[in-house]
Order: sequence, then C-alpha cells, then structure tokens
Amino acid sequence: MRFILFAVAAVYAGLLYPYMRGLWWLHRYQVAPASLVLPVRGGNVTDLTASFGAPRAGGPHEGIDLLAASGTPVVAAADGIIIGNRRTEIGGTVLWIMGFGRRLYYYAHLRELAPGMHLGRLVRAGNPIGTVGNTGNAVNTPPHLHFGIYVVTSDFYPLHYEAIDPYPLLVAAPR
Repeated sequence: MRFILFAVAAVYAGLLYPYMRGLWWLHRYQVAPASLVLPVRGGNVTDLTASFGAPRAGGPHEGIDLLAASGTPVVAAADGIIIGNRRTEIGGTVLWIMGFGRRLYYYAHLRELAPGMHLGRLVRAGNPIGTVGNTGNAVNTPPHLHFGIYVVTSDFYPLHYEAIDPYPLLVAAPR
C-alpha cells in the first residue's frame, strides 16, 4: 500500500512540476530586463514596425509581427520557464515563456518548436525555441513571428495578464 501511495504521489508531482516551476518563477523577485534579444535570428531592429494596438478582426493587435522567411530560427527574447507549448486556432503553434518581472512572452505562428521545448524547461535569452511560420490564423499571410509581452496580474493559475507594447523593449539597446 505504501508503494502505491508513493507511486501516485510521484506521478502527481511529475504532472504538477512544470506548473509549480512556473509559479515559482512568477513569484521569484527579479526585475524585468530593460531590453530584449531580438527573437528572430538575423533580424534587424530597424526593420521593426510598431503595430501594437493596430486594429485586427479580433480586437487590437497585442504584439508585434516580425517578418522573416519560413524556417528562420526564433530565439528566446529573455530568460524564463516554458509554461505553454501547444497549437491554438488563432496562434497556431505557440510558445509561452514566463520571464522575470512577472512577464509572459508569447511566440505565435511558429512553423515548429525546437526540440525539447516542454513545459517547465528553463530557457535563456538567445536560445533557439522554434522557427518562423504562418500557422493558425496566419495561414494566408507571409511567414512571420507574432511576438507579444504580457504582465501577469494574478498570483496563481489561471493566470490573468495585460498586454504591453514590445516595440520599445525590442528597439532598446539589444542584449
């Protein structure tokens, strides 16, 4: 009986570990970075267009689109813990990373995720996380990365968050 309880506890802990690690990262006191790594490898900040808040079919644009050839590597803009890695109807293949300063980094329309992009994994700024694509509602658009930043306003799951403009952080002195 003791073995069964231990096995159940181990499985339960294994399933909860990524979420607990994300909460730990959320509550870890660290200041958000003042600048970010440009998330599309080979991109140039002079090519960015401020499009945060622009009209879209589903409401204002909550990010910035970085145009690049399909398959171009996408890298983490900042250090963090992966808290979401799935396909959605709007974003297609997406990755959510919880960073310092209660920030969530959202990468959408990815063609594919890099190997090992699982829940609870630590990523460092500049680490490859996927490739540029046009999945989700971007299927009929040129390949691009939709990059969004959100500030978490809740302390536990489900997370509540508000969008902030990534443009100023991307054009600041790049790390």
